[in-house]
Amino acid sequence: MRRIKRVLCTVLAGALLAAVPGCADQTAEMAAPQEALQEAPMEISLAFWNVADYLNGDALQCYVEDKFHIEFVPVNINYDDYAQQLQQLAASDNLPDIFANDLQGTSTYGDWVEQGKIRSIPQDLSAYPNLQAYLAQDYNQQFVRADGKFYMIPRLTYSSEDMWALDRCIMVRRDWMEHLGLSVPQSWDDFTQILSAFVNDDPDGNGVADTQGLLTSHLNTLEALYLNSFPELSNTERGWMYEDGQWMPVYASARTGPALAQVQALYRQGLLAPNFAYTSTNEAIDAFANGRVGAITAQYYGVVNYMIDLGMRDEVADVIQILPTWPVEDGSTYRFTTSLHWSESYFGANVDSAKLQRICELYNWLLSDEFALICEYGLEGTDWDRVNGAPTLRDEGALAPNLAYPSLNVLDRLVKWNQETQYTTTPVNVRRYGKSTIENAAAMLDWFKSKTKRVDYNFDIIFMSVPSKNSLVYNREVQDEMVKVIMGAEDATTAWPKVLERLEESTTLADAIRDVTAQAQAEGITP
Repeated sequence: MRRIKRVLCTVLAGALLAAVPGCADQTAEMAAPQEALQEAPMEISLAFWNVADYLNGDALQCYVEDKFHIEFVPVNINYDDYAQQLQQLAASDNLPDIFANDLQGTSTYGDWVEQGKIRSIPQDLSAYPNLQAYLAQDYNQQFVRADGKFYMIPRLTYSSEDMWALDRCIMVRRDWMEHLGLSVPQSWDDFTQILSAFVNDDPDGNGVADTQGLLTSHLNTLEALYLNSFPELSNTERGWMYEDGQWMPVYASARTGPALAQVQALYRQGLLAPNFAYTSTNEAIDAFANGRVGAITAQYYGVVNYMIDLGMRDEVADVIQILPTWPVEDGSTYRFTTSLHWSESYFGANVDSAKLQRICELYNWLLSDEFALICEYGLEGTDWDRVNGAPTLRDEGALAPNLAYPSLNVLDRLVKWNQETQYTTTPVNVRRYGKSTIENAAAMLDWFKSKTKRVDYNFDIIFMSVPSKNSLVYNREVQDEMVKVIMGAEDATTAWPKVLERLEESTTLADAIRDVTAQAQAEGITP
């Protein structure tokens, strides 16, 4: 199978080179690999969310593999349980050569460094100037460990915290709102009434009671609800706060129980779908896109991209309405925010020096101007040409690069996420999303920037490394406890303090609160 793939890639690469001026003389050699005795390509295993759907040997993948004389070996992981899948691979010392995970600030990260399960990044990156400059950014410097090394590469999502607002938000079906004559909610009570109308008032007009109120694409995005009650709880993964003279994880706050109680009320009234915690990301978005549920907590462009893949590009603007947040108890409105990165790129311990060098060459190129042009326009000589020095598309109506080349959905996200470009009306974005979709997103992003406050997280605390803090339970475990409380028979205001008591007895929670508070005082970090 791999032999067939390599021949296909070589033929495709030869065709690409033939289309590029100055490369024709290389085509014959590349198109006839049986005549050229050469060392086999270096296999590089790569784990990424749904990677098997993307690395299927398209022309871009072949171009990259031939450029670096490598062959990608996909290791498929799913977004819903990737942490557990990677833990299993680590336990058997079979971590892939390259994989994405979000381990910074967890005990797993420190354990994997100490146990030698992941490779450090070379300290001398002078041979890879783009990668060197990327890691030299001030933000990334905080992740250099005590030995002076990086053991991961932060995958920056945005250049500014402000850009995060639509990554964790509430969306409702605009057509249902209009059909029922509903207004944008100004309070939690208004929101409850809207969800009730979605369930009970035949919002799709088919005369059948077959609609649901609210689903979530992931337990992380469910936390968008808390922006309207207890904003700090909108980020259990990163959030720490100061309360009663102590620094603590947001879930340890006295305000958590009442915030969970509001969501519990939605669940008990049948407004939050009964299976909300066990519906996969794609299942939830599909239910929203196809009119089975009226509201979803999700990432805006995650829903948009899914709908486009379903062939619903022209329906996006008619279906999706992003809800603004409404004032909470202190009278302010808030937007979701987090650190500039939420996940990292790692290299497994089985990567030897030669392979690490090849990976660094690849990463350096993924940060290059050449690759930026590929992300924007596709392959030169195939999708576009230089006319008077400027890129000019051959076909203005052609598919956007990440549709024409599925591999771009992996390659464009290995080093950093590159999500900021989604909010600009470039030709390729207009081709993919439609102008109105981009303009609606940009307008809502501007609203959040100008009308709301960032949640008051202190990143000195969030990224502080003390053993008890690093050993805290993973946030998915905390979210699972929250789900049990929301679905439970006991009122959340009394049930959650009992959960905290168990966590204090069975985990390092109490020690972490004490140690972080002491360290913050020693470092002069104030609320």
